[in-house]
Amino acid sequence: MRKIILIIGFLFISLLWSRAGSSLFSQVMVNYGAKIYIANDIIFANGGISNFKDTATLIGGTFMNSGSIYIKNSGTDNGDWTNSAGNGAFTNTAGTNGASDITCYMIGGNQNIQGTSVTEFHNLVLQGSGVKQLNNIDAIVRDTLNLNDRELATGQKTVYVTNPAIPSIQLSTGFVSSLNGGALVRSTAANQSYLFPVGSSLGTLRYRPVEITPDNNFPNDYAVRMANVDATTETYNVAQKKATVLNVNPVYYHQIWREAGSAPASITIYYDPNTDGEITGIGHWQNIPQWEDIPASPTANQFGFSAMNAPSWDFSSPSPAFALIKLLNECGEMFVPNAFSPDNNGENDMECVYGKCVKSLYFAIYDRWGEKVFETTDMMQCWDGTFRGKEMNTAVFVYVMRATLTTGEEVNKKGNISLIR
Repeated sequence: MRKIILIIGFLFISLLWSRAGSSLFSQVMVNYGAKIYIANDIIFANGGISNFKDTATLIGGTFMNSGSIYIKNSGTDNGDWTNSAGNGAFTNTAGTNGASDITCYMIGGNQNIQGTSVTEFHNLVLQGSGVKQLNNIDAIVRDTLNLNDRELATGQKTVYVTNPAIPSIQLSTGFVSSLNGGALVRSTAANQSYLFPVGSSLGTLRYRPVEITPDNNFPNDYAVRMANVDATTETYNVAQKKATVLNVNPVYYHQIWREAGSAPASITIYYDPNTDGEITGIGHWQNIPQWEDIPASPTANQFGFSAMNAPSWDFSSPSPAFALIKLLNECGEMFVPNAFSPDNNGENDMECVYGKCVKSLYFAIYDRWGEKVFETTDMMQCWDGTFRGKEMNTAVFVYVMRATLTTGEEVNKKGNISLIR
């Protein structure tokens, strides 16, 4: 069994006590000004940890070396992490086992990260049940944030993940939620896609991640928040829109901005077409101000979602508001007639696909036995009712049509065609 090692330095008070009347034995570890070396061993705080500054020496408590800290609720103790030591709590100071690399596990139910000093975690792992929450203070993760299946609620505060490695955020189904003013911030240093796993359990549980791909390999910091509300409630009126915008998603929107650096970046917003409806673009709050469409197009689907991508956004606008939108379809509807009569009378003699703005097309017709009798990728090519040089008799045929418009919209249709002689 692994043991707990505490080496006392400076003035140190470590207090473990049980709360009277609790049905379970609970431990709250209170550190006033100590340097705690855990050196690859384990601290298990069954009730929480509070890290303070010694009032006499004004020395703040610190946790040093590599090892693990497990924090859990117990009895009447909330299992919270509290840091009011005037420092980041976890240091890189060399100790008996080299540089600090502590992993902090929050394994209880609802737990808070709180205090008056911003904690600089090395590795923060969220487990157990309930929501882990920043209680009116920011938090920094220097190495890896592992959400697992938990929600990290920042409120109006920010969690900063400063390790620019792509896998510095890990998860299964977990996400980061924020209220207006809060966000998830990631540091980047590569021209690669960085995942921002943002969502919310406010009202309808919703996970709508964003990927940001910087245009260069230099240090940049980007911030993302998914607002699980009608943007109008946060001053971005969905009714104020450019004439080309049919509607703005009234259920949620994103706030996305660059906190540091200068690189433009590709922004990919993921959505669920089954619940979010038809999406044909990305809108940004700008100019009048109003919602206006920005250059965007569908991109590869991931995580079980569809996606829209806006390339090389330069973040020159002060507005952070982005929303998925449906554009007015100036191209009209794609149309496949359900009957034709190839009798050479000059009326309705050919079976064609009708539509505008078609970038690519696939159109095929099958007889009732499933044999393909016609196929084309040319809008100008129509079926004359023959197969292998012979006229087909009166019958009902089945068609499939797939088209991509110049707007990026994809159109898929299938149905019946009656050939009448």
